[in-house]
Amino acid sequence: MRIPFPERVSLVRVAAFAAVLFVIQWYQGTAPYFSIGCVAFILIAALAFNIGGGLTRASGAYVFFYSLLVFILGVCYKAYLGEPADSNLADPQTDIWAYVGSIAGLLGAVLISHHYSRRTGLLQDMLKDSTMYRASIGCMIFGGSGGFLIALLGESAARLNSAFSQLDQLIPLGIIIGVMYEIRRSGGTRSTNTPILIAIIYSFSFYGLLNYSKQGMLLPILSWALPVCALRYRLTGMQVFGGLLAGFIIFYYLFPYAQYGRDFRGDNPSLSQSITVALPLLEHPEDTRQKYHEAADVAAPGYYNTTQGFWDRLQFIYTDDGLINATDNGHIFGLWPVKAVFLNVIPHAIWPNKPDLRLGNTYMHEYSPNMPVEDTTTGISYSPTAESYHWAKWIGVLVVAPLLWLMLFLVYNSLFGDLRASPWGLLVMAQIAHVAPEGGIAGTIVLCTFGIEIFVFCAMFATYIAPYIATVALGPDRQAIPTPSFRYVSTSAQSHIHPAGE
Repeated sequence: MRIPFPERVSLVRVAAFAAVLFVIQWYQGTAPYFSIGCVAFILIAALAFNIGGGLTRASGAYVFFYSLLVFILGVCYKAYLGEPADSNLADPQTDIWAYVGSIAGLLGAVLISHHYSRRTGLLQDMLKDSTMYRASIGCMIFGGSGGFLIALLGESAARLNSAFSQLDQLIPLGIIIGVMYEIRRSGGTRSTNTPILIAIIYSFSFYGLLNYSKQGMLLPILSWALPVCALRYRLTGMQVFGGLLAGFIIFYYLFPYAQYGRDFRGDNPSLSQSITVALPLLEHPEDTRQKYHEAADVAAPGYYNTTQGFWDRLQFIYTDDGLINATDNGHIFGLWPVKAVFLNVIPHAIWPNKPDLRLGNTYMHEYSPNMPVEDTTTGISYSPTAESYHWAKWIGVLVVAPLLWLMLFLVYNSLFGDLRASPWGLLVMAQIAHVAPEGGIAGTIVLCTFGIEIFVFCAMFATYIAPYIATVALGPDRQAIPTPSFRYVSTSAQSHIHPAGE
């Protein structure tokens, strides 16, 4: 079985799906204007996805994760529950037209960037096949130990360590490089090796379980899955079953564990303290899951009539509605965050008193009377639609957001090109999957500032430094093992990878 890595979707099938959803929503009592807006959003999103290159380009990947995780999954699950799509919302009419306006602006940014971006990314072909294995090992080693090694330099290296921690995506990059290398070297018969498995387990445990981070759990698995899909690796039946089982355990037990356990971790806990808190919760996963759901049931229902556990996290309609309604009640924030987020790229070494921007927390204080005044750390995520509307209402949605998206797509499409062709291209996709739905429109600026620093650093490190660091573990590279070169052959439905020369 091969997992598809689509370049485009059938607009006829998407239209049929949207029509079926419209009928279901009409039967359930959804207001006609809201159902029409849902159909328009889905059709425009599909068109933007196709023009943006599907999951092969940064623009198409952004459209995919934004539209699916912000809106489409939410309204579809609402229909599955038999609830009107516009229920439990304070301002449903503004909500739906804001979403339609946003996806239309996203389509405009995709159209323009499609004509003016480079076809081949500037960073697309940096890493040679012969150095991939050592680059993978070097990234994993320094990604796991770099902070500790820099700390040995003393207090003078504190700022250097801070900068490294912000740029460090080396373990997921090492996993991606290793998987690509193993698939190519084995001719498509293997996708993992011992270093990859060690890195996945370490990253999943340390950054995921002990930090109660859902992203920390998903990123190492996604770092394996993306090159598997990109290179169209054929999964065995046992691998498919193992993947489904792992997905069930993560979504059913570990996500409730992460959501429930973070209330007990305290501020800046040591490793031993984190383990002490985590072990009892992990030893009794069913009990932990029940406690999480009991706590969630006490909280007020969100978009759905009753709490739905993880499904509550796979949509932003309800949280966006709160911010949009606050905006309509006079809380227009203004455009100063655009300047502030751009300036935030200046390092602390140059700007020691740089303010700590927590925009989601600030927005929540504007309209939530139940949020304690002294709470300045709780992070609330909003979609780009809600944040751009909060900044400047329709000017934010129809002008500011499309301009920022256009900047993002021009830069990323020109730098990384076909995301399947390089390890950092796939790392870009993994980060877009997180930022596009829940990073707000400020997240677009972050991708164009800190994001560029991260991905360029990772590409340069993997290409020019990591192979030498691998010498510590592997010894001198006496003979590079040749691996076949691969090229992409695009068809109307799928992209296939063949050895060069076929």
